[in-house]
Amino acid sequence: MTTEQNLKALVREKYAEVAQQSHAHNIVTACGCGPACGDALMAEDYSQLQGYAAEADLGLGCGLPTQFAHIKAGDTVIDLGSGAGNDAFVARAEVGPTGKVIGIDFTEAMIAKARTNADKLGFNNVEFRYGDIEQMPLNDNVADVVVSNCVLNLVPNKAQVISEIHRVLKPSGHFSISDIVLEGELPQDLRQVAELYAGCVSGAVQKDDYLGMIQKAGFENITVQKQKAIHLPDELLLEYITPDALKAFRESGLGILSVTVYAEKPAAEAADTVAFRMAQAADLEEVKKLLSSVGLPTEDLNPALPNFLLAFVNGALAGTAGVEVTGEVGLLRSVAVSDSYRNYGIARRLVADLTKQVRLQGVKSLYLITTTADRYFEKQDFMTVKRDEVPVEVAQSTQFSGLCPSSAVVMKKEIGKPKIKLNELATASSCCSPSSGCC
Repeated sequence: MTTEQNLKALVREKYAEVAQQSHAHNIVTACGCGPACGDALMAEDYSQLQGYAAEADLGLGCGLPTQFAHIKAGDTVIDLGSGAGNDAFVARAEVGPTGKVIGIDFTEAMIAKARTNADKLGFNNVEFRYGDIEQMPLNDNVADVVVSNCVLNLVPNKAQVISEIHRVLKPSGHFSISDIVLEGELPQDLRQVAELYAGCVSGAVQKDDYLGMIQKAGFENITVQKQKAIHLPDELLLEYITPDALKAFRESGLGILSVTVYAEKPAAEAADTVAFRMAQAADLEEVKKLLSSVGLPTEDLNPALPNFLLAFVNGALAGTAGVEVTGEVGLLRSVAVSDSYRNYGIARRLVADLTKQVRLQGVKSLYLITTTADRYFEKQDFMTVKRDEVPVEVAQSTQFSGLCPSSAVVMKKEIGKPKIKLNELATASSCCSPSSGCC
């Protein structure tokens, strides 16, 4: 089991225990954010907010993101790490009967508790989905607002979650997230304490790094809406570190902060249009340039670019995907989108249209090799396979045998028989705008 899997298992176990406990019990055994930090050092008082449901308040959290989220009637709101439904029910009061709230949590006990609470309260526009927020069970561009309360610090791959938030938000949508961040280095012995990870402290990152990940994901108007210092008492820390380590910790000047951060996904450019067509030999140099910019190999490209589909934004190359076809087997390769047009579904469209094209050529099984995008392709129904299960046609390809490292993940998708007949792929792949949802 990898370190990330170990951490997720730890969090799932701790929060499953919390789901079985009452607010009164948690408030004296939790830090507010998580289940192991002493008295409620971080939790905020929800009881005065409209929509508050006491049975959903487990005394968790480190802020009041819904209070700062600018939720409007009719909005679709996503609550990440929704627990027993506390923030989701407050958000429901703001979206009204014409809006919708979707909570996501990867602890089954929490999902069950939240659904029970929703049923008792008679709410029919709040739903709770079991899933990992690193791979949200949601389509692109569905949410007006995303909220989360002290959850991202529990996730090993925070940048992936922020990227997912960007994906599921509509253009011009925004998020308001409360979280724990650091100013200064947390001592290594505290970082190793499992209880403090589940309690939201040892998994926290530097405040500047946190805000930097948000900016890198493409968000704008990033604002710290609220910030407060969190003080961990000596008696708590002495359960995990020595008196000398505690003294060094106090002298280090480390700041543990609860922050609520707001950011917006940019509006789609109305003038931008995306067009798709099959590649031509004249496209070779531009294709190489794009692939090189994202670190993908180019030395084994067939100069004629057979079975390559390209995406153009305002006439400039923005995305590529190709398939090496050998009989009934295809190797998907060179799936790339320029940084300026990530999170608009261009790669998904390229792969989907190209799959239809090669299926008409008799391809039944599509393979790919990736070092970084296996989670993305899982969403496109690819499954991980062992290297010794790969057919010889794929195993002998330059991509498989020479260019990709042995640590790369091999994936497969059965594409079966075509359900439609495409006369001209160029006609089927007509122009659209990034915000239209078709690309």
